[in-house]
Amino acid sequence: MKEETLKKQILQFRELVGDELFGFTMAQNVMAMEKDRRRFKQLALEILEYFECERCCKCCREMPVHLNDEDLERLSRLDGDALFDKMDDAEVDNYLKTPCPYLKGTECSIYENKPTSCCMFPFVVIRPVPTLQLCPMGKKIFADFKELARKYDKKDLKVQWEEGASDNRLPDYSGSTGKKAVYVALPIAVLEKFLKYLRIK
Repeated sequence: MKEETLKKQILQFRELVGDELFGFTMAQNVMAMEKDRRRFKQLALEILEYFECERCCKCCREMPVHLNDEDLERLSRLDGDALFDKMDDAEVDNYLKTPCPYLKGTECSIYENKPTSCCMFPFVVIRPVPTLQLCPMGKKIFADFKELARKYDKKDLKVQWEEGASDNRLPDYSGSTGKKAVYVALPIAVLEKFLKYLRIK
Protein backbone atom coordinates (compact mmCIF):
# COMPACT_ATOMS: atom_id res chain seq x y z
CA MET A 1 0.00 0.00 0.00
CA LYS A 2 2.81 2.41 0.90
CA GLU A 3 4.53 1.69 -2.43
CA GLU A 4 1.35 2.48 -4.37
CA THR A 5 0.92 5.74 -2.44
CA LEU A 6 4.55 6.68 -3.15
CA LYS A 7 4.14 5.98 -6.89
CA LYS A 8 0.98 8.09 -6.95
CA GLN A 9 2.76 10.98 -5.18
CA ILE A 10 5.69 10.79 -7.64
CA LEU A 11 3.31 10.92 -10.63
CA GLN A 12 1.43 13.87 -9.09
CA PHE A 13 4.73 15.70 -8.51
CA ARG A 14 5.82 15.03 -12.10
CA GLU A 15 2.52 16.33 -13.44
CA LEU A 16 2.77 19.42 -11.22
CA VAL A 17 6.36 20.46 -12.10
CA GLY A 18 6.66 19.09 -15.67
CA ASP A 19 9.10 16.59 -17.17
CA GLU A 20 12.16 18.85 -17.28
CA LEU A 21 12.06 19.97 -13.63
CA PHE A 22 11.07 16.44 -12.55
CA GLY A 23 14.12 15.00 -14.33
CA PHE A 24 16.38 17.63 -12.74
CA THR A 25 14.95 16.91 -9.26
CA MET A 26 15.42 13.16 -9.68
CA ALA A 27 19.01 13.69 -10.86
CA GLN A 28 19.68 15.86 -7.80
CA ASN A 29 18.29 13.11 -5.54
CA VAL A 30 20.50 10.48 -7.20
CA MET A 31 23.55 12.74 -6.79
CA ALA A 32 22.71 13.31 -3.11
CA MET A 33 22.31 9.57 -2.55
CA GLU A 34 25.65 8.86 -4.22
CA LYS A 35 27.34 11.54 -2.09
CA ASP A 36 25.84 9.96 1.05
CA ARG A 37 26.98 6.50 -0.08
CA ARG A 38 30.55 7.71 -0.57
CA ARG A 39 30.54 9.49 2.82
CA PHE A 40 29.15 6.39 4.54
CA LYS A 41 31.89 4.24 3.00
CA GLN A 42 34.57 6.70 4.13
CA LEU A 43 33.20 6.83 7.70
CA ALA A 44 32.79 3.04 7.89
CA LEU A 45 36.38 2.40 6.80
CA GLU A 46 37.77 4.97 9.24
CA ILE A 47 35.71 3.62 12.16
CA LEU A 48 36.79 0.05 11.40
CA GLU A 49 40.44 1.04 11.93
CA TYR A 50 39.63 1.16 15.67
CA PHE A 51 38.28 -2.42 15.80
CA GLU A 52 39.51 -5.91 14.99
CA CYS A 53 37.50 -8.57 13.18
CA GLU A 54 37.25 -11.90 15.05
CA ARG A 55 37.26 -13.80 11.74
CA CYS A 56 34.25 -15.92 12.62
CA CYS A 57 33.37 -15.99 8.88
CA LYS A 58 29.63 -16.01 9.61
CA CYS A 59 29.21 -13.01 7.30
CA CYS A 60 30.92 -14.94 4.46
CA ARG A 61 28.73 -17.97 5.07
CA GLU A 62 25.39 -16.25 5.69
CA MET A 63 25.34 -12.76 4.17
CA PRO A 64 24.84 -12.11 0.45
CA VAL A 65 27.97 -10.34 -0.85
CA HIS A 66 27.12 -7.45 -3.17
CA LEU A 67 29.49 -6.52 -6.00
CA ASN A 68 29.60 -2.97 -7.31
CA ASP A 69 30.94 -2.15 -10.79
CA GLU A 70 34.52 -1.75 -9.55
CA ASP A 71 34.35 -5.11 -7.75
CA LEU A 72 33.04 -6.81 -10.89
CA GLU A 73 35.83 -5.36 -13.00
CA ARG A 74 38.53 -6.27 -10.46
CA LEU A 75 37.27 -9.82 -9.88
CA SER A 76 36.75 -10.51 -13.58
CA ARG A 77 40.43 -9.64 -14.14
CA LEU A 78 41.34 -12.14 -11.40
CA ASP A 79 38.86 -14.89 -12.19
CA GLY A 80 37.85 -14.38 -15.82
CA ASP A 81 34.63 -16.08 -16.91
CA ALA A 82 34.70 -18.27 -13.77
CA LEU A 83 33.35 -15.24 -11.87
CA PHE A 84 29.94 -15.63 -13.53
CA ASP A 85 29.62 -19.18 -12.16
CA LYS A 86 30.03 -17.68 -8.68
CA MET A 87 27.20 -15.16 -9.12
CA ASP A 88 23.76 -15.75 -7.63
CA ASP A 89 21.35 -16.12 -10.58
CA ALA A 90 18.35 -15.63 -8.29
CA GLU A 91 19.37 -12.03 -7.54
CA VAL A 92 18.48 -9.08 -9.78
CA ASP A 93 21.57 -7.13 -8.70
CA ASN A 94 25.16 -8.46 -8.66
CA TYR A 95 25.59 -10.78 -5.67
CA LEU A 96 27.90 -13.71 -5.10
CA LYS A 97 26.36 -17.04 -4.15
CA THR A 98 25.93 -17.72 -0.44
CA PRO A 99 28.11 -18.95 1.17
CA CYS A 100 30.74 -16.87 -0.56
CA PRO A 101 32.51 -19.04 -3.16
CA TYR A 102 35.80 -17.29 -2.35
CA LEU A 103 35.74 -18.55 1.26
CA LYS A 104 38.17 -21.44 1.67
CA GLY A 105 37.77 -22.92 5.15
CA THR A 106 38.10 -19.85 7.34
CA GLU A 107 40.21 -17.84 4.88
CA CYS A 108 39.20 -15.43 2.11
CA SER A 109 41.00 -16.49 -1.06
CA ILE A 110 40.74 -12.96 -2.50
CA TYR A 111 41.38 -11.02 0.71
CA GLU A 112 43.59 -8.38 -0.95
CA ASN A 113 40.95 -7.88 -3.67
CA LYS A 114 37.80 -8.45 -1.64
CA PRO A 115 34.57 -6.62 -2.57
CA THR A 116 33.79 -3.19 -1.14
CA SER A 117 30.86 -4.60 0.86
CA CYS A 118 33.33 -6.95 2.62
CA CYS A 119 35.76 -4.10 3.37
CA MET A 120 32.92 -2.13 5.00
CA PHE A 121 31.26 -4.99 6.89
CA PRO A 122 29.63 -4.94 9.46
CA PHE A 123 28.52 -1.55 8.10
CA VAL A 124 25.91 -2.15 5.39
CA VAL A 125 23.97 0.20 3.12
CA ILE A 126 20.31 -0.56 3.78
CA ARG A 127 18.19 2.29 2.56
CA PRO A 128 17.17 4.77 3.78
CA VAL A 129 19.59 4.64 6.72
CA PRO A 130 23.06 3.02 6.88
CA THR A 131 23.16 0.14 9.35
CA LEU A 132 25.55 -1.79 11.55
CA GLN A 133 25.10 -5.57 11.53
CA LEU A 134 25.52 -7.07 14.98
CA CYS A 135 28.14 -9.73 14.30
CA PRO A 136 30.85 -10.13 16.99
CA MET A 137 32.76 -7.07 15.74
CA GLY A 138 29.51 -5.18 15.20
CA LYS A 139 28.64 -5.82 18.84
CA LYS A 140 31.98 -4.34 19.93
CA ILE A 141 31.36 -1.25 17.79
CA PHE A 142 27.81 -0.95 19.14
CA ALA A 143 29.03 -1.29 22.75
CA ASP A 144 31.38 1.68 22.21
CA PHE A 145 28.58 3.57 20.48
CA LYS A 146 26.21 2.94 23.42
CA GLU A 147 28.89 4.26 25.76
CA LEU A 148 28.95 7.48 23.73
CA ALA A 149 25.13 7.61 23.64
CA ARG A 150 24.94 7.21 27.44
CA LYS A 151 27.53 9.93 27.87
CA TYR A 152 25.28 12.35 26.01
CA ASP A 153 22.05 10.87 27.41
CA LYS A 154 20.77 9.66 24.04
CA LYS A 155 18.26 6.86 24.39
CA ASP A 156 16.62 6.82 20.95
CA LEU A 157 18.73 4.05 19.39
CA LYS A 158 16.85 2.36 16.55
CA VAL A 159 17.59 -1.35 16.81
CA GLN A 160 15.83 -3.85 14.56
CA TRP A 161 14.72 -6.85 16.62
CA GLU A 162 13.79 -10.26 15.35
CA GLU A 163 11.72 -12.95 17.07
CA GLY A 164 13.39 -16.34 17.42
CA ALA A 165 16.03 -17.90 15.24
CA SER A 166 16.11 -17.44 11.49
CA ASP A 167 18.05 -19.29 8.83
CA ASN A 168 17.68 -16.40 6.39
CA ARG A 169 19.09 -13.54 8.43
CA LEU A 170 22.45 -12.94 10.06
CA PRO A 171 21.97 -13.87 13.74
CA ASP A 172 23.53 -12.15 16.70
CA TYR A 173 25.76 -15.19 17.36
CA SER A 174 24.74 -15.50 21.00
CA GLY A 175 23.17 -18.90 20.41
CA SER A 176 20.16 -17.83 22.43
CA THR A 177 16.58 -17.98 21.25
CA GLY A 178 13.87 -15.36 21.65
CA LYS A 179 14.35 -11.72 20.72
CA LYS A 180 17.71 -10.75 19.35
CA ALA A 181 19.21 -7.70 17.67
CA VAL A 182 20.01 -8.08 13.99
CA TYR A 183 21.14 -4.58 13.12
CA VAL A 184 21.09 -1.00 14.34
CA ALA A 185 20.42 2.05 12.18
CA LEU A 186 23.20 4.66 12.39
CA PRO A 187 22.65 7.77 10.24
CA ILE A 188 25.69 9.50 8.74
CA ALA A 189 25.53 12.44 11.18
CA VAL A 190 25.64 9.98 14.08
CA LEU A 191 28.59 8.10 12.55
CA GLU A 192 30.49 11.39 12.16
CA LYS A 193 30.07 12.09 15.89
CA PHE A 194 31.03 8.52 16.74
CA LEU A 195 34.26 8.78 14.71
CA LYS A 196 35.18 12.02 16.53
CA TYR A 197 34.57 10.20 19.83
CA LEU A 198 36.84 7.29 18.80
CA ARG A 199 39.62 9.69 17.81
CA ILE A 200 39.76 11.28 21.27
CA LYS A 201 38.86 8.21 23.35
